[in-house]
Amino acid sequence: MYQRLHWYVIIYLICVIFNDGNFWWILLIMAVLGLILHYCFRFTNLFITSLILFAFFAFFQIPSLDISKSLNTASSTLQGKIVSMVEEQSQFLRFTLETSDENLVQVYLYPSTDQFSSNLDMFRTGATCHLTGQFDTITPKRNPGQFDYKHYLASQGIHYQFVMEPIYNNECEGQSFLQNVYDTRRQHLSQMKEQLSSDTFSWYAALLFGDRQYLDDEIVALFQNWNLSHLLAISGLHVGFIIAITYFLLLFLFRMTLERAQLLIGCFLILYPLMAGGAASVWRASLLAVVLIAIHKSSVKLAITDSLSIVFLLMVFVHPYSIYSLAFQFSFMVTFAIILSRKVISGSLSYTWIVIRISLVSMLVILPFQLLHFYQFQPLSVLLNLIIIPYFTLIVMPFLIVIFSLSFFLPSVLSIADRLFLDMHDSVIENIYKMNDWLSVPWVTGEFPSEFIIPYYCLMYVMFYFWEKKQLVRSFFFSAALVTLLVMITIKPYLSKFGYVTMLDIGQGDAIVVELPYRKGVIIIDAAGTMSADFSSPSTKNYDQIIDPFLKSKGITEIDAIILSHEDHDHIGSVSGILKHYNVNAVITSPFFDQSQLVEWKGMSRADFITFKSGDQFYIDKQLFQVISPVFDMSDPNENSLVIKTVFGKDTWLFTGDIGESGEAALAKQFPGEEVDVLKVAHHGSKTSTSENYLDTIQPKLALISVGVNNRYGHPDQEVVDRLLKNGIKILRTDINGAIIYKFSSNSGTVSTYLP
Repeated sequence: MYQRLHWYVIIYLICVIFNDGNFWWILLIMAVLGLILHYCFRFTNLFITSLILFAFFAFFQIPSLDISKSLNTASSTLQGKIVSMVEEQSQFLRFTLETSDENLVQVYLYPSTDQFSSNLDMFRTGATCHLTGQFDTITPKRNPGQFDYKHYLASQGIHYQFVMEPIYNNECEGQSFLQNVYDTRRQHLSQMKEQLSSDTFSWYAALLFGDRQYLDDEIVALFQNWNLSHLLAISGLHVGFIIAITYFLLLFLFRMTLERAQLLIGCFLILYPLMAGGAASVWRASLLAVVLIAIHKSSVKLAITDSLSIVFLLMVFVHPYSIYSLAFQFSFMVTFAIILSRKVISGSLSYTWIVIRISLVSMLVILPFQLLHFYQFQPLSVLLNLIIIPYFTLIVMPFLIVIFSLSFFLPSVLSIADRLFLDMHDSVIENIYKMNDWLSVPWVTGEFPSEFIIPYYCLMYVMFYFWEKKQLVRSFFFSAALVTLLVMITIKPYLSKFGYVTMLDIGQGDAIVVELPYRKGVIIIDAAGTMSADFSSPSTKNYDQIIDPFLKSKGITEIDAIILSHEDHDHIGSVSGILKHYNVNAVITSPFFDQSQLVEWKGMSRADFITFKSGDQFYIDKQLFQVISPVFDMSDPNENSLVIKTVFGKDTWLFTGDIGESGEAALAKQFPGEEVDVLKVAHHGSKTSTSENYLDTIQPKLALISVGVNNRYGHPDQEVVDRLLKNGIKILRTDINGAIIYKFSSNSGTVSTYLP
């Protein structure tokens, strides 16, 4: 029975898929599976019975992502025990607290500078705390493609967020053994931060201790773009090398017996994941090594897949929510795939081909889930892995371990090792940046349709099956079918008769993306930026977290035109990011747009920069856009807003930028019979716009307001809201409804909201 432990993993995963109360489906699947296993594979009735009993246990053990307990979120106090490592970032302190009724709460403290320099040691893992503050709403996903932070916390069993008041209003006492481990980790990293240069320390902290906060964001993005993120997370590669070095030191330098060395390594592998931040990949690699050592010392013989199954089951039963972790899923999927594909991988004696095949297997097995969450992949990463994996394995990791050893035995030469590492590593990273500039051709598919997941894996399995059997022609046929499937997903928008207008929930600003039917054109109307938390400088947050993920989720790589109403930051702040990372054919503004801003953009893009004024019109494919305003320079950016009229489906739309009452009056006078169906309300619903006379003139049926939640301007103004309602106009607002989506074809159009 113990030679078939991987079947328990399969049953567990079936229970995860149907973990929504449909236990009858699991019983039906188990019955069918039991018959197949008994009659086709000669599995014993005892083993099949054990699988059925395990399914009962697993189904009720797997946690639901839906909130199952309630907590008084109106209370200003919170009591419980700290059950996570206390994470201290530059601007906040964060930990997870478990209440007496087993609710998990994410707790934040935003101390002032003097508080960060003061003693925060009372917040310790295992401490019992009485906290004062307020519960904060966990923001749900508000746009297509956006990272779902609420779901991310729920996948860890956390459904509440609490922000503490200043430190002197809170009390914590006690600690657990784990805090001693975390203290050792923090003290060592603090010491090394003082002794190493910032660049070397960032890699040292990330690759040996799992702390990536010091790595430059551009480096993290570079590695993500090339599917190299696994090198920034401690995994089997790192743990295996650390074990090998430790074995060598214990056996040959300290002359220990093999039994004692294995005992010490086993103890080390239990503590190391805690020292390394507790990521799923490092736990998987460390526990697998412990299981293999234990099996080696016993009379039981297990296949490597069953040893990995033991680790899987141990991790999901100790921490049930880990099954929902993307890192956990990727780690086990890649490891199982490499083990099961070992005949394909080892089919060549060439080291180069072995590395390429490992990279290919690793990429293909996680590809649907990668595209489901990140919408793109880098096909050439298979070749880059050929260079980077050996470099990190044979040079970077040994070098960092040498630095670790020198910190204890020869701290006086740390500066020399630091300089050598920097000279070597900086040149390699610089060359990766050059390759990114020259060879980066990411395949942006958009969100992977869930109904294609099973066909994908069936094709992949058959491809590798024939490859393993040396039937390369058949294997090539199914690999071509696999690529065809990805191509079909990519070109799907180009075959659809529907177009979309999406007003993104960008906060206090405007960002509207238009997709014409059959993907004949993609137009962005304004692209708001945002400011840093203290409003001292522009931030790329809107582009990074909303606009870019949305475009990628739609499979968009080229923008036909960016239409900018005027030069305020809440309308153009993300344009630079779009011009840098997307092929943009044209940027359209009024003649009175800020010229200095246009000069800056012309230096970063080959797009055509075109100006239009009132009375002009232009086409994108066959879509007509009429320019209504401005007629002349009104010496005010808002009043100079480019006002555009067009028809989508059966409805006439008016995009108004930030024009005020005087601009509206001029439009009403110039175009007295200009009726529209959908109005993009000017200036986020400010009381300076959307006058009664203007509404009487254009008579819209639907008003769309792009506005930030609880914004400091009080938009939309209540008078404007009342005025719209009095005129029988339906209102949709991004602060209430999230992204607003209009789906249209040649003669129809329907509106929906992203939030229910």
